[in-house]
Amino acid sequence: MLTASFEYKGIKFEGISEGGIRTSIICPSLDFMFDFGYINPDKIHIGRILLSHAHLDHSCGIPYYVSQRSLRKLSVPKVYLPKSLEPKMSQILKLYSEIEDFDYDCELIGLGFGERVDLKPGYFFKPWPSFHRVPSQGYTIYETKRKLKKEWTSLSSEEIRRKKEQGEDPTEEISVPLVSFSGDTKIEYVLENEDVRKSKILFMECTYYCDKRDVSRAREWGHTHFDEIIEHASAFENEAIVLIHPSKRYSYRELNDLFRKKVPPILKDRISLFLPPKS
Repeated sequence: MLTASFEYKGIKFEGISEGGIRTSIICPSLDFMFDFGYINPDKIHIGRILLSHAHLDHSCGIPYYVSQRSLRKLSVPKVYLPKSLEPKMSQILKLYSEIEDFDYDCELIGLGFGERVDLKPGYFFKPWPSFHRVPSQGYTIYETKRKLKKEWTSLSSEEIRRKKEQGEDPTEEISVPLVSFSGDTKIEYVLENEDVRKSKILFMECTYYCDKRDVSRAREWGHTHFDEIIEHASAFENEAIVLIHPSKRYSYRELNDLFRKKVPPILKDRISLFLPPKS
């Protein structure tokens, strides 16, 4: 299976995203994947799934993933998902476990919007509400650093040392939105969330690109149309925007042609399609 890849300032992503067919985007260095809507045995070692919603093109690989990790005696995987989906996904995994007559080992973690989850030192993520036809959420990955508190900047190194010896912390954590993933959503996911707009990298759903499905039809089904991205181009502050989830109504050649013809100058150097090579 041909997959797409994207790299920005040393952060690598790989996977595939096709509307109604399959979506999964993997970040190996941070050991997580956004959604698991296709089955790729080579990615079973990734320890976390950040699930946006339960449509099968985004979630159908999860039972296989959990089963394979249990079979291979890998560490217990963590699947983060909208809080309302947790009991239903638990039922699904229980039934598959019974069908297979094999114990599944998985930690399902339902999250509320804005809830912080640590990934590894220096990184955490939060889910944000998205705008789809079913319970859904996107995710933002944050990078953290320690910075000297403002009130300490005028102190001498000796004064700072004494305060540290007294148990005071001279630093505070600052966080920067690094990567956002929209899942399936209307464009309000970007327009109504500052951290999404300011993320250095944005993986943004864009299902339709022309009048094969117009904007009203896209919105009816909880999706984003390229014409809406063009209309709101000035709202995107991201350094890199990666468009995912194109409808299979378009060939890759047609997608590339429409994209090149319609992309506005303000986005031209920052936006790209998440497609396999030579597509």
